[in-house]
Amino acid sequence: AEGQGCTVFRPRDVPEGAPLILWGNGTGAPTSSYSQGLRHWASWGFVVAAANTTSAGTGEEMLDCIDAVRNASYGDNVDFSNVGASGHSQGGGGAYYAGQDMKVTATAPMQPYPFGFGGNDPQNGPMLLMSGGNDMIAPRTVQSRIYSRAETPVFWATLDSASHFEPSWSFGGFRGISTAWWLYQLKGDGEAAELFTGACTACDMAGWTIERKNF
Repeated sequence: AEGQGCTVFRPRDVPEGAPLILWGNGTGAPTSSYSQGLRHWASWGFVVAAANTTSAGTGEEMLDCIDAVRNASYGDNVDFSNVGASGHSQGGGGAYYAGQDMKVTATAPMQPYPFGFGGNDPQNGPMLLMSGGNDMIAPRTVQSRIYSRAETPVFWATLDSASHFEPSWSFGGFRGISTAWWLYQLKGDGEAAELFTGACTACDMAGWTIERKNF
C-alpha cells in the first residue's frame, strides 16, 4: 500500500520506463475483489495503482494515485507520460472521467456506469470500451452513450456471454483484450496493435460484438 489511498501491484523490481495503470473499483467492491487481474497486468511490466475506495465514480481518487506512485521508492522508474485508467462499473465511470485529464494517455473501462454525463465529456486519448451482453446492471445502452459522444478512437468490445460481474477477481474474459490494449497503447507493441487497427484481428473474435470509430 502507498499510504492509505492506493494499493499498488508491481514487479518486484520495477523496470525503468514502466507505464502506470490506474484502477477504480466497482460500487461496494474492495481492491481485493480484482486482485488477480491487477497482478496479471503487473506481470507484464506495468505498475498498477488501485484507489482504495468503493466509490471511485469521480475518478479523483484514481488520479491521486499518480502522486502516490511518484513519491514511492520506485517512482523514478515509472513513465508518467504513459498512464492508463481502467475500472469496473462505477470505477469504470471513474476511469471515463479520469480519461478527461491530460495526465491520462488511454483508458479501458470495464462495463462503466458514469454518473452525471455532461457536455461532450471529451476524452484525452483512445479508449477500449468493454461491455457485457448479459449485463443487466450497466447494460450496453449505458456504454452506447459513451461511444456516441467520443471524439477520440474507441474500440467497443462486447463479450456476448458476460454478466455484470465478469471482471471480478481475474478480469475473466476481459483479461486478454485489456492486456493487449495496454501493450499497444502504453508500450507501443506493434503485434498487439494489429488486434485493434488496420484489418483488426480482434474484430473477428467468436463470442464478441465489436464496433470501432476514429481508428
